[in-house]
Amino acid sequence: MSSSSCAALLVIVACVVLQALDLSLQLRADSSQACLHQHRQAVVCVAWPGSVESPARAG
Repeated sequence: MSSSSCAALLVIVACVVLQALDLSLQLRADSSQACLHQHRQAVVCVAWPGSVESPARAG
């Protein structure tokens, strides 16, 4: 099984499990945050540092 097929299968299984548990996942790129919700209440949130842009070097 190729890695792309395996990744697709993993995503499908994750979606089925989330639906079975009445959970939803929200990704927020603007705040660099992902939250797992159940019944419209956040259960778990994970945040990561935003991308850091360095000034271009003169060259």
